[in-house]
Amino acid sequence: MNPSISQADRQQLKSNFSLRQLLVTYVLVAALMTLYELAKETIFKGQLTPWESHTITIFVTATFATITAHFIRARTNKLNFEIQQAHNQAADVIDNMLDAVIIIDKEGLIARFNPAAEAIFNVPAAKAIGKNFSTLLNDDDAIDYANKIKDYASNKTAPIISNSKKEVIGRRANGAVFPMDLSISSMVIDGHLMFLGVARDATESKNAEEELTRLRQIEQKIHESLKQEVSIAASIQMNMIPPGDHLYPGHSRVKAYGVTKPAKEMGGDFFDAFSIDEDHIAFAVGDVSGKGVPAALFMMKIMTLLRSNVTKSTNLVESLLDVNKSLCFNNDSNMFVTMFIGIMNTHTGELQFINAGHDSPLIAGTNQEFTALSGPRNMILGIHAANTYNIGNAKLKPGDSLVLYTDGVTEAEDQTGKLYSLDRVKNLLSASDRSNSKHIVANLLQDIDLHVSSNQQSDDITVLALQYH
Repeated sequence: MNPSISQADRQQLKSNFSLRQLLVTYVLVAALMTLYELAKETIFKGQLTPWESHTITIFVTATFATITAHFIRARTNKLNFEIQQAHNQAADVIDNMLDAVIIIDKEGLIARFNPAAEAIFNVPAAKAIGKNFSTLLNDDDAIDYANKIKDYASNKTAPIISNSKKEVIGRRANGAVFPMDLSISSMVIDGHLMFLGVARDATESKNAEEELTRLRQIEQKIHESLKQEVSIAASIQMNMIPPGDHLYPGHSRVKAYGVTKPAKEMGGDFFDAFSIDEDHIAFAVGDVSGKGVPAALFMMKIMTLLRSNVTKSTNLVESLLDVNKSLCFNNDSNMFVTMFIGIMNTHTGELQFINAGHDSPLIAGTNQEFTALSGPRNMILGIHAANTYNIGNAKLKPGDSLVLYTDGVTEAEDQTGKLYSLDRVKNLLSASDRSNSKHIVANLLQDIDLHVSSNQQSDDITVLALQYH
């Protein structure tokens, strides 16, 4: 059986061919016979007896009929050959399909079973043909499809069987069940209602889907575990930064307050404030290249080196040279840090500082406007081990305020991309309440939030304010 060219189609082609050829033949023979009669009358001029005339006519007519019959037979044979070729091509397509192709009659019996079906259901076509299609399905699906075929065969107004794929449970010859994608559609073959079933073993795709689900669950667990570990690491990082207030409890002449707001869970900004001895304090603000976990780890390394070196000596240049060399050693990721670090004598207000490529702090006396602290600028830390550093000097007077910050402050963006800017920092600090260092930091951060509005924070923000009394 051929689902592409039915017997009815073949008969229709033959019928169309016969009518067309007969009509052409009739006209042609009539024209030739007319010419023959005219030629006979012209040549013999009525000299033939009736018997002779009829004999010649019979032979001529038989010749024409023989030629015409030969022509028609040749055309018919060619048409039959073309039909057979189409039939063979359709059969080859079905036999070579990777999906199982099963042709079922209106009684639900299997009429054709291609090689792919033999492989999937583990049964030869000879044994499958003639059996009910329901033997290839598990009980529930078998009943469902048997009813659909029966309803459609008996009532053409019943809902037509959809050719969209549906996952069912197939049954092999040995009774083993397996997931299967199945689509069934109706058709007419040789004038009879038939059903075409296309099935595919979904075992591998089902296993792949289950494996993908399993891997996604593992990925989710890993993600949750990493998220928890990052959260712990972020807590460790923030615990390394001193608490915002009460930074120098042993030095009553200095009041300081600092805040760090990472753009992500972990950041590269930091500030530090610690006592060296009863006369000297140290403070620093830094900004590590990059963001996230690598920047946070590099930041913790810097803070550890900074404290261990600065507390051993009040010689700031020597201390920072040692820090820089340690940061350059085995720095395969080429990370670096900009930093401002200062050491101040709390009794005299004398300040020594080194600015390693960082934004200059802002300083203001009582009732004065904030301006940038002038001093030499040096190379950033972590790039060249042979760097040298020039030290800057200043002297704070009672009532002076010093504000250190990172570029996340001046480069905070609003929704249009406009930066907060250094001028706005100066104007805000100059006009704000300076009764204590905490108010200075809080007012600045509040104004930054007002500027940024609903825009997401793009960089770490760190502010440290000191007041000398």
